[in-house]
Amino acid sequence: MVVRYYSAVDEQRVDRALIDSVFTEDGRWIGPTGAVRVGRAVIAEQQAAAVRMFRATHHVTSDYLIDVAGDTARLRANLTAMHLWGAGSSDPAALESHFLAGGVFDGIAVRTDAGWRLSELRLRIVWRTGALPIHIDPESL
Repeated sequence: MVVRYYSAVDEQRVDRALIDSVFTEDGRWIGPTGAVRVGRAVIAEQQAAAVRMFRATHHVTSDYLIDVAGDTARLRANLTAMHLWGAGSSDPAALESHFLAGGVFDGIAVRTDAGWRLSELRLRIVWRTGALPIHIDPESL
């Protein structure tokens, strides 16, 4: 689920079909600012808008820890991500137009009739370097 999700983000094809294949109907996506998105439609809309801010992204996940108990699984993994700002999203006078970030994501997955789906995915940034955005509401991330 997580690999499918971040692969789609990097290919800039975040849409409702993707979110339906990854999250439960009442799934929660909790971003690095603590902003919470609840429900597939809301997650799809917010994530599609976030992806459009970038010319390119590259997310690498690793060190998965997954504990399964019946129809519930708790997961944790590391994430390193490169983001190349799109036109109008970063300071044109800046020497850099990208940022790198490393963090951890935690999630809860549940077994459904359609297979495993995330009921929650939470991203926590540990470090960050590079160009900051301009004119972007942090709640949109």
